[in-house]
Amino acid sequence: MKILFKNNTKYTKNVYQKFLQFHQQKYGNKYTFTTSLTIILLFFCIITNIKYSNYFTALILIFALIGFCFYSFFYPVKKVKKELKTEKFEKEKVFTFCFYDNFFTISDKIFFDKIKYWKLYRVYETDQFFYLYINKDHAFLLDKSTFVKGNINNFSKFLRRKIWFRFF
Repeated sequence: MKILFKNNTKYTKNVYQKFLQFHQQKYGNKYTFTTSLTIILLFFCIITNIKYSNYFTALILIFALIGFCFYSFFYPVKKVKKELKTEKFEKEKVFTFCFYDNFFTISDKIFFDKIKYWKLYRVYETDQFFYLYINKDHAFLLDKSTFVKGNINNFSKFLRRKIWFRFF
């Protein structure tokens, strides 16, 4: 198979911070709305159960509310801190992305993976990066300035043709 595009992106903490800012901008409002709506619903259920003297159910709902708030507010922060301590950011690994006609590969000195384009959740293009989301929380980061083979305009057209309605 012939390599159509090749990119070598260095994963640094600065690159990850830019991704987090982008991710927050794209998905932050939806997350905040969903979280707020769930908290309001749980409060309503707690108040209703207290009003009808179902104290045991109200207590269970209070624990559920506390658990949900912990999960919604503290778990994402813990997850980001854990990700920043991984080897790819600590050692600033360089990942090589090779794009072929029907799939692309990701590799470093140890890791190798092959992904078909239809498996991508969404693709976003910014001034500095392409973000190839594999699900709603995880993405591959491609620095536009580090293309070894092919140019950015042709790559963008290529992805639009492969991804159709999931390219933004």
